[in-house]
Amino acid sequence: MKDLLTALPLGGLGEIGMNGLVLSYQGRRLLIDCGVMFPDAMEASADLILPDLRFFAEHGDSIGAMVLTHGHEDHIGAVPFVLKQASMPVYGSPFTLGLVERRLKEHGLLERADLRLLEPYMRHDGPVYPPELPDFGLSLIRVTHSIPDAASLVIHTPKGVVLHTGDFKIDPHPIDKQHFDHNAFRNLGDHGVLLMLSDSTNAQVPGHTRSEQETLENIEERVQHWRGRIFITQFASNLHRLLGLEAMAKRCGRRLCLVGRSLHTYTNIAKKVDMPCIDVDDLLPVEQLPDTPDDEVMVVMTGSQGEFRSALGRASRNEHRHIAFKKGDRLLMSARFIPGNEASIFDLVNDLSRLGVDVIHPLMAPIHTSGHARQEELKTMLELVRPHMFVPIHGTHAFLKAHRGLAEDCGVHDTLIVENGKEFAAEPERGLFVVDEHPMDTYYYDGMHTGDADALGLNERKKLFFNGAVSAFVQLPHRNRPYQPKVTLQSVGLYTDSDRLLTGGAAEVEEELATLGRDTTISEIEAWTQRIVRRFFRRQTKRKPLVMTTVIQEENR
Repeated sequence: MKDLLTALPLGGLGEIGMNGLVLSYQGRRLLIDCGVMFPDAMEASADLILPDLRFFAEHGDSIGAMVLTHGHEDHIGAVPFVLKQASMPVYGSPFTLGLVERRLKEHGLLERADLRLLEPYMRHDGPVYPPELPDFGLSLIRVTHSIPDAASLVIHTPKGVVLHTGDFKIDPHPIDKQHFDHNAFRNLGDHGVLLMLSDSTNAQVPGHTRSEQETLENIEERVQHWRGRIFITQFASNLHRLLGLEAMAKRCGRRLCLVGRSLHTYTNIAKKVDMPCIDVDDLLPVEQLPDTPDDEVMVVMTGSQGEFRSALGRASRNEHRHIAFKKGDRLLMSARFIPGNEASIFDLVNDLSRLGVDVIHPLMAPIHTSGHARQEELKTMLELVRPHMFVPIHGTHAFLKAHRGLAEDCGVHDTLIVENGKEFAAEPERGLFVVDEHPMDTYYYDGMHTGDADALGLNERKKLFFNGAVSAFVQLPHRNRPYQPKVTLQSVGLYTDSDRLLTGGAAEVEEELATLGRDTTISEIEAWTQRIVRRFFRRQTKRKPLVMTTVIQEENR
């Protein structure tokens, strides 16, 4: 198998987020992207969902380098956690590495990290060959996406060229003037591409993704004639849109104000690496908002997903130190609703509506656009590159299937759908085929600790969330007294009918324990008590609470 060129998806295939893939040849490995996933409302027992860290602990010595296609958290968020398991150099574009630096500093890893710059353009002197991976030559090609410095990755191997598109769309009018590099992809196709791995996020959506310029024009239509204050919420990483909003504010006679730590973080990193960004020295300080005329204000805030502790979330509850919404304010929600966040977002919208705010969101008007290519752009990429083989990546199984159909329509007939853990080969003579299946465990970051669900107690926490908990306190009589245990029950997160069920459950435990006799051991009493309490509440509430039992022996008085 060492003579095969193989790829192993660690995340992002069959799901959305936590993107990562390992390319292998002759026992040496290249890690492409290293992302996290954010738990939804039903999984919110941990802060982050991580790839299988055990894989990196076991195979870290064979991973010669990591290369990052762009700086979104679902592509770089796991870098610190992986580098704690295995040491390797990290390649990426300037802005991407700037974001990684910040994460590594937070984890105390920056001093020993080996970060290597890879500019997003096809080099005239050929690809970069990491000393640790002499069989893999790396180049980046500029693409347009919803974050600066996004790129596709070209890997030159002894078996042929592999193209990993990363996340992309084809925006004809990019705000930062950094255009999708059609010529580089066409030239790549002219020279031959063995395997193409491509973003499938919007593979089911027909047409072209709306450009940033058109989106900003739609926003400006709803800004230019409004006489009150304008508030806009967006993803902090979308600095292209922020640049457009800065120009829009000037045209409309307003001053731009940023509210939310992450907006300042991304802007400062862009400035540090000399990327196009807003003029931070011309921003309106948030402290001056109350003294600024309403029709001269444009505030960009974090909190587009209804996050409770975000700037917008706190302001919607009148808990923000500097912002108090009022009648006459308008909020434009220039961000998609991430699946799973809808309830929080519409709770936020309702809270703002009660305060008299005019709220416009993407379901009402075209004030947001995706960073991912739709079907026509995906076909354009396929027609430019003309790969011999194609594997769709980044998406649910339905997305992957739709993208494979597009590839076959474009004349690529050697295609394969795989999901996380299925290692496949791409061989010039034999084509695509699965060579192995690796069980993938899910790891989590919770507060300060990482581990699997059992190690972090997440499974118990989920049981508590759904079923509640009961604490049973059992007092055994002294041996000189009649054997009649006394039981007290307390509960958390469980229906008790105004404590009636707690009283009834305690009585049932007392009655059954009295039949056991004095020779019953403490551990047996604990087991019996847990069994009786769980059975009682399952019968009364259809729930199976977590039961914690304390048994003490009464002292002689």
